[in-house]
Amino acid sequence: MKLWKKVTNYFSGYYSLLLIFLFLLFVLRPYDRGILYLTIWKVRNTIVLFSSIFNCKHHRCIEILAILFGIPILILPWINLYETNENLLMINAFFSVLFIGCIAASILYDVILRARVTMETLRGVICAYFMIAFAFAYLYFLIEFFIPGTIQFEGRVVSIHNFPHFISEMFYFSFVTLLTIGFGDVIAALDTGQTVVVLEGIIGQFYIAILVARIVSVYSFYSDKNLLKNLEKDLKKG
Repeated sequence: MKLWKKVTNYFSGYYSLLLIFLFLLFVLRPYDRGILYLTIWKVRNTIVLFSSIFNCKHHRCIEILAILFGIPILILPWINLYETNENLLMINAFFSVLFIGCIAASILYDVILRARVTMETLRGVICAYFMIAFAFAYLYFLIEFFIPGTIQFEGRVVSIHNFPHFISEMFYFSFVTLLTIGFGDVIAALDTGQTVVVLEGIIGQFYIAILVARIVSVYSFYSDKNLLKNLEKDLKKG
């Protein structure tokens, strides 16, 4: 029972459900493994959408804006499940970038201004990191849609017309870029794509530097504060 309470306490609160399904969304990417697998992925995507809105700390205005951005994301993927329409895919990707950007900004606003370093803060930091990578993945899809030939693959052909496979590759490419690993098996060949790739790499570097510095500074502040309190108590006793 004690172990179960610890587990439930760990996963309770804000960002917990979102973090779990963001992780699953990346690890079990859609690719092109049949309609059943793709349906399951879209269900996870839907859960991520709802948990992004209702499992996070948002201002009321942000919630309303996220719901408005989320409606097309909720409906369009299910329409495209049975009948692929490239224009609908483009609209879905566009609203995905807006939705994810809005949610990620709201989470970062919450965790950066939060005065305490808690599990909720750390979960929020990880969720925002995942969401930045997902937002850039959809942005790469949009760039390839409007400027064909921007995204190139070494030794293989991945068509934008095969959306599940292409977006899976963009998830991979986006995380590799955000982490500044850069294997070179997927590249941005044209100016616009290269600019966005460099921008994501910069965000990846500054994200870690700024947030880690913020978390360490807050943790150090409260550690020193507690230390001073204990010293004052010892002096009073003495």
